[in-house]
Amino acid sequence: MRFLVLLIGVLLFARMNPFEPVITPQNTTVVKPQYFKKAKVYLPSDARVLKKIIFVYQNLNSDIKQKEVVINKDIDFHSPIIVLHNPKEVGFKKYRISKFMTIYIKDKKILIKTKDKLIRSFFLVKPFRIILDFKRKSDFPTIKKHISNIFLKKVVVGSHGSFYRVVLYFDTNYKYKLTKTDEGVKIECW
Repeated sequence: MRFLVLLIGVLLFARMNPFEPVITPQNTTVVKPQYFKKAKVYLPSDARVLKKIIFVYQNLNSDIKQKEVVINKDIDFHSPIIVLHNPKEVGFKKYRISKFMTIYIKDKKILIKTKDKLIRSFFLVKPFRIILDFKRKSDFPTIKKHISNIFLKKVVVGSHGSFYRVVLYFDTNYKYKLTKTDEGVKIECW
C-alpha cells in the first residue's frame, strides 16, 4: 500500500522532460561591461613613501583575488597618483586562412569572412577555444595559423568530409556573443 501511494506521488510531480529548466530566464539580453578608464587618487599630507599598491579584482568565476605591486619610492603628496587603463586600439588586422576564408581581428572582435554556412558552434574550456563547423565538401590538409594578437593565439582549420571545422584558441576564458552575418560570422568577446 505504501509503495502504491509513493508511486502515485512520484508520477503526479514528474515532468515530461526532466532536462527542461523549471525557471525560464526573463532577461536574455547581453550586457556589455563598462571598462575602467582612469582613477585619480590624492594621498594624505603626511604621505612620503609609497610602499605598495594592492589591486583587488574579480575573475570570471566570481572569485575575489588580489595582486600586490611593491613600489617603495618617494612621492609628492601634492600630485595625484593616476591609475590608467588604456587598451591598445588598432585597426582590423587581416589573416588569410585559406582560399575560402579570411579572418579580421580588431580589439576583441573577430569577423570570419566566408560564403559557407555555419552549421554549429560551441566552446571548450581547457584551453578556452571556440569551435565553428561550416558546410563545405572539401578535402585539404589541416591548416594551423599562429596569430600575433592580444587575446587570440591560434586558428586551426581541418576538413571533415561534408564540413570543415575552425578552432579559435584564446589566451584565457572569455564570454562571447556569436552573430551570423551576410559576410560570415562575427564574434565579440569580453
